[in-house]
Amino acid sequence: MADYGISAGQFVAVVWDQSSPLEALKDLVDKLQKLTGDEGQVSVENINQLLKSAHKESSFDIILSGVIPGSTTLHSTEILAEMARILRPGGCLFLREPVETAVVNNSKVRTTSKLCSALTLSGLVEVKELQQESLSPKEIQSVQEHLGYQSDNLLSVHITGKKPNFEVGSSSQLKLSLAKKASPPACTSSHGSFLC
Repeated sequence: MADYGISAGQFVAVVWDQSSPLEALKDLVDKLQKLTGDEGQVSVENINQLLKSAHKESSFDIILSGVIPGSTTLHSTEILAEMARILRPGGCLFLREPVETAVVNNSKVRTTSKLCSALTLSGLVEVKELQQESLSPKEIQSVQEHLGYQSDNLLSVHITGKKPNFEVGSSSQLKLSLAKKASPPACTSSHGSFLC
């Protein structure tokens, strides 16, 4: 297992879905709890409940999603935006998702470049692909069962992105004056001379 740069005292969220093998999820959480120690915290969240959860803005140092071995999680734009919202400034998101190697119109599975674009649009920076690997036969079956999707051009991609080191709108409020400025008086003509 990659350690994802997790250290003692950090707050980590693990996002899982119905394709995540429960034993692998439990093993991952146990390892993460050892890394974060007593000062840190590991939260486990189902991807379908993430938008309903009451996590405050900037709650987590690191979010791991779809990284559980055997998972075939797809991340909607709303989920990516929520993950960006609950990351602390400077925090990292690590995700794994099945991707298409070729562009397929109206596909629910994106290409790597479209997934990277979606992460950037959600507000993350330094988005980069860490690794691509073939799906295991079990993962291909999981994509078919859980996503109702079949393709011969699927890979699994690991991607990371960081939240900028600032909170949008947190430093100061801009003072905008929307009041209309008085117009200069119009010049009029009075018997050949202009009055202003």
